[in-house]
Amino acid sequence: MTKKANIKDVANLAGVSIATVSRYLNNDLSRMSEKTAQKVQDAITKLRYTPNLAARQMITKSSKMIAVLISNIDDYFSTELFKGISSILESKGYIAVMFDSNSDADREKKLLKTIGNRMFDGLIIQPINDPHAIQEALGCEIPIVVVDRGFHPNPWSQVVADNYQSAQVATKYFLDQGYKHVVVLTSELNSISSRLERYQGIKSLTDNIDIIQIDENTYNQSAIFAQLAEKINNVDEDILFFALKEKWLLEFVPILTMEAQKEHRRVAITGFADTKIVAQLDPELHLVTQQPFLMGASSAELMIQILTDKNDIPHEVIIESNFK
Repeated sequence: MTKKANIKDVANLAGVSIATVSRYLNNDLSRMSEKTAQKVQDAITKLRYTPNLAARQMITKSSKMIAVLISNIDDYFSTELFKGISSILESKGYIAVMFDSNSDADREKKLLKTIGNRMFDGLIIQPINDPHAIQEALGCEIPIVVVDRGFHPNPWSQVVADNYQSAQVATKYFLDQGYKHVVVLTSELNSISSRLERYQGIKSLTDNIDIIQIDENTYNQSAIFAQLAEKINNVDEDILFFALKEKWLLEFVPILTMEAQKEHRRVAITGFADTKIVAQLDPELHLVTQQPFLMGASSAELMIQILTDKNDIPHEVIIESNFK
């Protein structure tokens, strides 16, 4: 059986010290020439040397891995967050490791415990639980950056969207167009800060609101549509249907449009959209669009600043949405 090469073998073949090989492996090339770096790389290639990551982590106290805990991989928003995060982390020599809580608070706690028992350099989280529950489940002190769903007050640096303001802008536009009655379509409202902020933005301009809360895991499409149709048929005022999540736009825009046409009612539909799909369903819709990739990238940049001990790290970064 062929003996596996070690770092000493690489140093001997390259004609350099073990410390030089170690610096090369840690991407610290400032103290060696390009010729020396190439000699080390050639020796690594020839010997087929694979670094012992566990040993390196024990020495450097760093894994170069960041845990990224998102709320639901099935949501385009969450996947775009992760893409933005991983693109920045990889450019800085870190690996983003994704965990999916599947919009389940208990599952999030279990995953946090798993993360806390591993050697991650930091955590970027799209949270469900409150800060106390997150820290208790994590069970260790590592840098944390919150993305999308912020806390007030916020114990960690966070990147959030302007949910309140953008919902307010959209609502004002339709109120000015003569729509008097607002029907809000939302997943469970009080469990997620971003949804609550959106609702509060709407409510800041009108109290003439009905809320239809939808359980993402057990909802019945026909039953929800019956509630929406009842509003179209029985509310005398012009109605604005406002979806706080793109999923409900995709689910109900076509049938809402058909029902409004059938009943000859003046109905408007708007909401928060993360993709171009909803606009393709109806190019006439006015929607709030956010920038999840940019939010993810910004949260990763914050994490890098924290890990590299940079000064003047912002406590909150707000990414503006667009209504058009």
